[in-house]
This record gives sequence, C-alpha cells and structure tokens, in this order.
Amino acid sequence: MAAPLLLAGLLAGALAIASQLAGEARVLSADGTPALAAPRDSGLDASAAADSGDDAADGPAAAVAEDASWRYERGALVRPPADEAYACTQPDVAIERSHGCEAGRPYPHCRWRLPDPADGEYAIWRNTIDEHRWARPGLVSLLLAVAAEYRRRWPGEQLVIGDLDAPGPRHQTHDRGVDVDLYLPHAMIARNDGGGRYPDNYEGRARGEVASLRARVMDLAKILATCAGGQIRIYYNDPDVIRPFRAWFDERGLSSDVGPPMRMHNDLHRFHFHLTVHDDVAPLPAR
Repeated sequence: MAAPLLLAGLLAGALAIASQLAGEARVLSADGTPALAAPRDSGLDASAAADSGDDAADGPAAAVAEDASWRYERGALVRPPADEAYACTQPDVAIERSHGCEAGRPYPHCRWRLPDPADGEYAIWRNTIDEHRWARPGLVSLLLAVAAEYRRRWPGEQLVIGDLDAPGPRHQTHDRGVDVDLYLPHAMIARNDGGGRYPDNYEGRARGEVASLRARVMDLAKILATCAGGQIRIYYNDPDVIRPFRAWFDERGLSSDVGPPMRMHNDLHRFHFHLTVHDDVAPLPAR
C-alpha cells in the first residue's frame, strides 16, 4: 500500500514542478546560445491580438507574434547583440533648421526639427504637435542616432519620440531644447493608453518575458548614455533597471553634469523615459 502512495506523491510533485516551469522553457538559438522560448500562455486575449494589426504567424508562437511587444524568429525571442559596441552616428537625412543656424547663432535662435520618420526607424508620439519637434541640434542628432541603433539591435522594434521643446501646461520643463520623452510602449512597466489609462505591462507575464522587456529598456538607456558621452539624466521608475544601469554607468567611467544618470520621479515615469541632456551635447557625425 505504501509503494503506490509514494509513487503517486512523486508523480504529483513532478507535475507541480513542470507547471511552475511552464512559460519559461528555454531553447537554443541559431548560434547555440540560450534564447527564451515563446511562452505557452501569453496572457493576451483574442481582441488584444487582433488590435495589433500584424499578420498571424504559424506555429506555437502565433498567439504572441501578433502583439507588438514581442518578436519571435523560429520560436525564439529576438535578442540584441551580446556586445555593447554601440554605433553613434546620425543617419544622413535632411534636417530642417531655423535661420539662426545659418548665422552661427546659439539656441534658441538655432534649432533643428526632428524629421518625419523614414523607414520606420522611429515614430512620433501621438500628442506631439509639429511645434514640439524642435530642439537644440545636439538633442535632435542624438535621437536620430539612438533610434537607428536601437532598431538595428532590436529588429522589428521601434523607439517612439515625443515633446522635445514643448513648454506649456503638460510640462514644467521641456523649455530649453534639452528634454524629450521616449517610449517603448510595450516594454516599459506600464503603457499610456490615453484617457488616464495606464495598464501594467508586466502583470501576469512569466519572469523570462519580464526580464527580456527590461533588457530592451536597459539597452536603450545604455545607447543613450554612450552616444551622449554620459551627459544625460533619465527619469524612470523601475528600481530593477535603475540599479544595474547606474552600476554599468559607473563601471564604464561615465559621468553626468546633468544629475544622476537615472532616478525615480513622479508616477507618470512608469511608461516613458524623460531624458535630459547637457546643454553642450554636440551633434554626432553623420554616416
């Protein structure tokens, strides 16, 4: 009698362990390194998938491949290169400039306009009017370079840029040409769906999924810091990103005259970076 009961107990324990591991199985990528497998339960309902606008993919990853927060190739989540050799060159695009630039005058007489997006390398945040796409040349150049590098490292993903020089009721800052809001709408802690709706992106996701989303956010912060020579301050409310990013920043020997390179701020900074760069950040070389 004891033997069957023991066997049943061992079987139940094995099933419990297997259920805990569901959604975090690992597969090998093409180069033989571990890559996150598509989770068995994405937590998405049919309406969320339909709203994404992407075509469904075949295979077990189809349920999540439609959602903009995930990109899978052969069942494995696309990951950035392991290196941190970030490219910091401005794409060769036409940039509208104010008349003061031709005369060699400083900001605010000389400002650049963030160009219309081309080839999907970035998007403009929905509330950003044309007047709020102007800023100091160094900030506009930095954004173009960072958006291109982020897209290169995260194929299929996109940086969203909003409110550069945008004084007014929605901002107490953004009035010196050095501030901008940056969004990874499906990768940060929360989303801004409009109308005061800020759903949590991480709730209900497997630990492996959350870790990969945070990796995207961390990579964006590292690109910004590298291409700005450390002269940045980011408001973003995720201690699990702030701590390792600041440790990385110090290890790289970077320093910022703008303030701590990343810190907590008010609760709205759960769904975007508020980036401030130093006044003297210069335009990057064009490729």
